[in-house]
Amino acid sequence: MSKIAAILLLGGEGLRMEQHFSEKKCPKQFLPLGKKKVYEWALETFEKSGLFSEIILVSLGGHPLKNCILGGKTRQESSFNGIKACQSDTDFVLIHDAVRPFVSPEILQRHAEALKTYSAVNTCIPTYDTINLVENKTVLSIPKRSLCMRGQTPQSFSYSLIKEAHGKTLQTNAPDDCSLLLELGYPVHVVQGSEENFKITTKHDYDFALFQINQKI
Repeated sequence: MSKIAAILLLGGEGLRMEQHFSEKKCPKQFLPLGKKKVYEWALETFEKSGLFSEIILVSLGGHPLKNCILGGKTRQESSFNGIKACQSDTDFVLIHDAVRPFVSPEILQRHAEALKTYSAVNTCIPTYDTINLVENKTVLSIPKRSLCMRGQTPQSFSYSLIKEAHGKTLQTNAPDDCSLLLELGYPVHVVQGSEENFKITTKHDYDFALFQINQKI
């Protein structure tokens, strides 16, 4: 049976939320969300799935956690640190932003199934707004909405392939791991995500997450 390692990225200082939130010294992934911290919701879903040979947490210093390694200065560095920490016999790796607390078991299962056929898999959902490509407050182009999707995590890969991509890339602050595969010319397959799998970036996102938790109680 193939071995899939899971990496939860807990890095980041939450700078975009600092100006709005009184507990600005606490990174958003460690904020309370119901009876758990933000990151613990995704971690619990991963643990209950039974899909993973190991789960690695990548975090900033000052937050001692079980099975946790130190992240880097950028998301790209943190992701690579997690990849290098996987067991040597790992076949696939799944990478998720821990500030997406409501990732579903169904999404994880879609990745596990897709990895039987594809070497790189992304999670995406449709966009209902028209996307404008803008530079210096000027619209450069408006791509067809039917071709645009909103990217989420998790993203999953052949372990050897994503490790190679991180080692060869010329990027230093890549927005995600799929971009490194595209840089090497490898195709990336898409599985359906969920509107509930949103990322907590602002205080509004956090308040909405609290509302979602209260609805579940």
